[in-house]
Amino acid sequence: MHLRLGVFLLMIVSTEGRAQNFEIFSADINSTLNNSNSVGLRNASININLPLILKKGMLTNSLLFSGYAIDYNTDETMNTATIENFETLKYTLGYFTEINDTWGFRTNISPTISSNFESGITMEDVFLNGSLAFIRSNKKSSFHIGLVYNTNFGTNKPIPIISYSRKVNNTVSYSLGMPITKIEYVINSANKANFYLKPKGFYSNISDNLIINTTDKAEKVKYKSIQSGVNYSHAIDDFWKLSLNAGYQFSSKYELLNNNESVYEFKAKNSFFVGLNLKFDLLKNKKN
Repeated sequence: MHLRLGVFLLMIVSTEGRAQNFEIFSADINSTLNNSNSVGLRNASININLPLILKKGMLTNSLLFSGYAIDYNTDETMNTATIENFETLKYTLGYFTEINDTWGFRTNISPTISSNFESGITMEDVFLNGSLAFIRSNKKSSFHIGLVYNTNFGTNKPIPIISYSRKVNNTVSYSLGMPITKIEYVINSANKANFYLKPKGFYSNISDNLIINTTDKAEKVKYKSIQSGVNYSHAIDDFWKLSLNAGYQFSSKYELLNNNESVYEFKAKNSFFVGLNLKFDLLKNKKN
């Protein structure tokens, strides 16, 4: 059981770690607060997960839809009308199995379509995300090592997975490492808070290439940042959970790319952000 709980800490299709649950449904709304002379980002997403217990291991199916709206600086001279909205649709097939009493293995593959959809869908709109990790676990702690490629992190390069997670007591637990670090505090059976540091962003195709300065051509957009914040979660009942996110976003960068080389960079200042999340947890308070 401990190995499976460890897997949920890093599984891309899940956003919680220590609880004995599986998020069948989640919906998110997030927005950076207004910042003059800077690009702002608003996004909303819906995620549906379906787990399947096999004779050996667990199979997961997940479908994620995300929409991104860009608020450009009003002084921007470029015509940004065609790159104000981007959508992402991602299907994830994941598998986890125990190797022995100590080690487990988890992998997933996520074909993804992400574009501003100004014209028909082509192979340029298709990306292949995925991850693999080995997990060493005992009753109190777990260690994760592997690789993840996830355009929802705002990058088109693999990111190492290396983290150490530990349950200190029935109130406090933590996970230190990459790509996500967090400390969780359980207030009572219905409320908890966690403090986190994680990457945030998106990487998408521009379906009709954008011409810049009459000579440069932009094919892709990349928005990436680091978020440091607090998530306060309240269990409405045994299955539904509502949570509020708030924090500070730094190292923000938003640019247009050609052959993965930057051809134009917008102003993207550090800013505060807020968000709201609704989840439906299956298997809560049940043994798995």
